[in-house]
Amino acid sequence: MQDGGEGSDPEVVGARALREWVTGEQNEYSRVFLLDSGAAADGITGAAGPEDAVLLPVGSGPYDGPARAVPYSGGFREIGDELFFGERGVELQDYIAASFVQIVGPTAVCLVDEPSCRAFVDDAELARRTGVFPSALLDPRVLLANRRALVNPDGLETPRAIRVGTDGAISLGVQGEVIGDVDDLQTVLAVPLPRAAVWGYRAPGDLLAADHRGREWIERYLDATDLMKMLRLANGAVKISGFGWSLTDDDLADAEPVTADPFLLETAEGFMLADTRTLRRQSLSPVTAEVVAVTQSSSTPEVAAERLARRLGTRRSAAEALCHEAVTVLDIHFGRRVSASCPTNGGGR
Repeated sequence: MQDGGEGSDPEVVGARALREWVTGEQNEYSRVFLLDSGAAADGITGAAGPEDAVLLPVGSGPYDGPARAVPYSGGFREIGDELFFGERGVELQDYIAASFVQIVGPTAVCLVDEPSCRAFVDDAELARRTGVFPSALLDPRVLLANRRALVNPDGLETPRAIRVGTDGAISLGVQGEVIGDVDDLQTVLAVPLPRAAVWGYRAPGDLLAADHRGREWIERYLDATDLMKMLRLANGAVKISGFGWSLTDDDLADAEPVTADPFLLETAEGFMLADTRTLRRQSLSPVTAEVVAVTQSSSTPEVAAERLARRLGTRRSAAEALCHEAVTVLDIHFGRRVSASCPTNGGGR
């Protein structure tokens, strides 16, 4: 049994593993197993490997496998439940309720039913139109459950967040479907499933999958909430391109920024390019900000050069050079083409 590595704080290791189990986004572990109170630890010994983590209820008995194992107390199945690693606790809360209750500590927010799924989609649409984000998702203590599935509900993958029930039932994540029994664990874990299976109820999963087909920008919306937290910003403190604001207003944009691109912001101090993946921040001159805005909202170099030449009153060759330099130096990309019926951002200047 591994305890998280030499010198590792079990509470920190447990918190990291739980984060990955809740969100479905694996960074340190290939898979995370959470055993409910009363579940036998020996049921996963042959399935959990050295790259996995196991969250064990206090008093569950010995675990002799190679995975990193961390004990916890409490529970994490029903809304209002709290799970503890030592003195550190995480509460499970409903998405809608999280907007009205006082967040007092680390909280995992879940889409528990169709109304909460619809509320999530409506909030995302509102942020895209107005630049106003739901307050709960701007709180650094809040973790959005099943984030990986929200980004791509139709995607197929083998289980990453596994719950072992008291009766030996194997299910997915916080609320997911029962997919088998602990006696067949290795076989069950080898079968790819839609990511939407983490919700465990058909209607909301279908709703999110259907909504996603016209909302590929959902991941960028979630990245924008990360950006607000990274910069410690409240609603209204800055303008974020694509969320209620656009630096360009020529009506010639035919694309929106690709998901992984840095964000263009206008702050009280000027323009900034910020990347939630690399944590890089860079101040921009007004002209460079124009180049970035045009490049990210144009589907091809030709479209971008034509638009930029008009905006700057320069030759097309000079505009092409500026776009190429921005792509090379600032690590931005030409945008993802959208249909004429889909607006490329939520507002104007």
